[in-house]
Amino acid sequence: MRINKKLITFVLSLFLITSCSFLVEKQTTDSNTLRKIESGEIIGMDNGETYQWLGIPYGSVPDSNYRWKKAKQPSSWDGVKEVIEFGEFCTQRSSLINSNVSLWANTVGSEDCLNLNIWSPKANENEILDSKKYPVMVWIHGGSNMSGNSDFYNPMQLVKNHDVIVVTINYRLGPFGWFNHPSINKLSNKINSSGNYGNLDTIQALEWVQTNIVNFGGDKNNVTIFGESAGGYNVAALLSSPIALGLFHKAIIQSGGVKPGDIDHSQSFIEEPLPWKNYTSKELVNQLLIIKKMAKNRKDALKVQSKMNDETIDLILRSASTEDIYLAYLEAKINTNEMLRPFPDGTVLYEGGIMKALKKGMSADIPIIFGTNRDENKLFLIENKRLTRSIFGLPFIKDINYYNAVSKHRSNTWKLLAVDQPARDLANLNKKSIYAYRFDWDEEPKKYGVDLSNLLGAAHAFEIPFVMGDLEMETLSDYMVSRDNLDGMQQLSNAMMSYWAEFAYNGDPGKGRSNELPIWNAWSEINDESSKYMIFDSYRDRGIRMTNESLTKELLFSQIAEDEDLDIKYKCELVDIAIKYDDLENEEFLFEFNQGLCKGLNPDLEWRQYWYEEMDEPW
Repeated sequence: MRINKKLITFVLSLFLITSCSFLVEKQTTDSNTLRKIESGEIIGMDNGETYQWLGIPYGSVPDSNYRWKKAKQPSSWDGVKEVIEFGEFCTQRSSLINSNVSLWANTVGSEDCLNLNIWSPKANENEILDSKKYPVMVWIHGGSNMSGNSDFYNPMQLVKNHDVIVVTINYRLGPFGWFNHPSINKLSNKINSSGNYGNLDTIQALEWVQTNIVNFGGDKNNVTIFGESAGGYNVAALLSSPIALGLFHKAIIQSGGVKPGDIDHSQSFIEEPLPWKNYTSKELVNQLLIIKKMAKNRKDALKVQSKMNDETIDLILRSASTEDIYLAYLEAKINTNEMLRPFPDGTVLYEGGIMKALKKGMSADIPIIFGTNRDENKLFLIENKRLTRSIFGLPFIKDINYYNAVSKHRSNTWKLLAVDQPARDLANLNKKSIYAYRFDWDEEPKKYGVDLSNLLGAAHAFEIPFVMGDLEMETLSDYMVSRDNLDGMQQLSNAMMSYWAEFAYNGDPGKGRSNELPIWNAWSEINDESSKYMIFDSYRDRGIRMTNESLTKELLFSQIAEDEDLDIKYKCELVDIAIKYDDLENEEFLFEFNQGLCKGLNPDLEWRQYWYEEMDEPW
């Protein structure tokens, strides 16, 4: 995603960084946090609200021999290990999330990055032995499976207010997390040939939780996995994993999805990158051969790679440095879709994909929450030159009607595919514990002349600080919090934490932990008036409420056709995106849509050209 650094700096500084990340001041250990785990003894600290242990290794990738394999177990140690600082994060492109601006354009992090962090209520070892065990919530971060890190989130209030344990994890990203090359596969066992190394990491983290969390007061028989964006995809993938059975008991998918990765494409040579497809492993090798001066250009590299045997390709890939692999990946993924989706390999993940696994009955006893944000795609519209203009580095909307219409239909498509369709399918199979939500909060103030409520609204990722309870006035007051909206934000956050915690305790969000909130009913298909999903908004804007509305593919296309704020080209482009990026219809549908509305238009000339110029995903 090629987003202007000034614009993304503006948006992230306004919300995501200030509300999710937190700096840990220099801390000292606390004797009450002494714990015994499988690898040895550790000691953490008291942050004033909870106990916390940071940077605990749960796996190890000590050298390139473990690249594209299940990680080895972490080494044990003698004595007491202090775990009061976050561990190394996984290799990725530098950004505001993981480095200062001066390091942008560099590769940061390490392949040996498999560590986790734990926050627990304040209970000493004796109290843990005597008291009821706490539900465990394992958070899987987002970032398109190519960026992000576990220390970007602060769940202290969720832990303190509701007596749960929260674990956040790092997992391998980009070409180290999802890489499917035939030569690697042929020389590997079934697990190591899956291509899903990031998913293997999440499974290994859950295995660690099963072995060790009891020593922190956690209930290993009551583990909820929850994640957002790519983290939501990875939660969904775990629901389809035969080797993850029994490692978790509830799942929350926030702004994720269920579309599987494309194995055939990932193992292909592609002369011209396609914006709606991912990078391919063979094109990464082509770029690596150029970097290592074993080929002059792609045409030359294609010939060289085609003549190599599996052992030679394996040796070249494993002998390459982390930086060279990542540089080759960056070159191979130009003009491709950056969201790396788990591969349905048949061993780590069910071969038919996530929904086929669930429909077949896999994870049938696991309650699930699906959810998206009303304005998901606004976060990705801020640099679209057809919709916004930059003035002194700040984004301003050109035409509010166009902007809102595009956001609405693209966000609705996301909701249809990630929430309504899977929830409906599972409810129709009589699966009872399926819940859904839409996050609608959009009360940001104006800042520097920018109306953030219009520009961002209920955008992608904006529900996270509400779920974590991280509305610290010090960090938000300059941008997101005002005298007018602070009470509403806190009230909504308290409610969402309560629902999430109640779900973690009992598999049913009900009326929250307080038993005083509006009841959150399961998705029902009994009739058209049956409850579908919960809407989360502040009390100033209709508040928290259930609705019986839902989206279908037919309704989605009908709404696009009838939208008076869009011209014909915009309507046809939205339909084409739904076909190309989302596989919502076949290729012929574009010219069948709305009685042939798009006939006579050439997609390549009229709009697809912009897909190569603006972003990995157009809207």
